Amino acid sequence: MSAQAPTINPLEGHLNNFRTLQKEIGKLQSSSSEQGTRILENEMVLKELELLEDEAQVFKLIGPVLVKQELVEVKNNVSKRIEFIKNDISRLGDNIAAKEKQQDEVKKAIGALQKQAGVSGAI
Repeated sequence: MSAQAPTINPLEGHLNNFRTLQKEIGKLQSSSSEQGTRILENEMVLKELELLEDEAQVFKLIGPVLVKQELVEVKNNVSKRIEFIKNDISRLGDNIAAKEKQQDEVKKAIGALQKQAGVSGAI
């Protein structure tokens, strides 16, 4: 009897890869959901700012201090933040699609290995 090093089952490797991709997709979807919430909050802030008159005083809380800011500046900042968040959501969506494509490829490989194991096991 010769002692052989245990061989890694290719099916096991693919299954581990599949599980890893599932976790990554879940994290990306969670981040995308959080960004969706952030965008809604910022859009609500922008709507509230639109209701203000041009001469209205706007303050921003920085640490324990309220700092006066120009309304136009605040609107621009919030608009830029919304644009940034939308770009981030788009990037996350692209990453999710890429991971799902990888997951489909791994799923096909798993199916092929299972089919091959089923055929060789029947012989």
